[in-house]
Amino acid sequence: MMVEPHRHCPVCGNPIPLDERTCSKKCAEVLLKNQQRVMRTRLIFYIVLVIFIVVWLFVVLRK
Repeated sequence: MMVEPHRHCPVCGNPIPLDERTCSKKCAEVLLKNQQRVMRTRLIFYIVLVIFIVVWLFVVLRK
């Protein structure tokens, strides 16, 4: 009993061929929205981190 090579859709988990990224356009849209949300969250994190460091340096070097 051999299972032909495949991978699974990262959104819904359905088996898909190796050369496909998702199983449907709907899953592709969901994946793209998730990736955009992760990138936006990461960008906001880095901006807040930079602001925190600048404020911290201002407070430390002011004294």
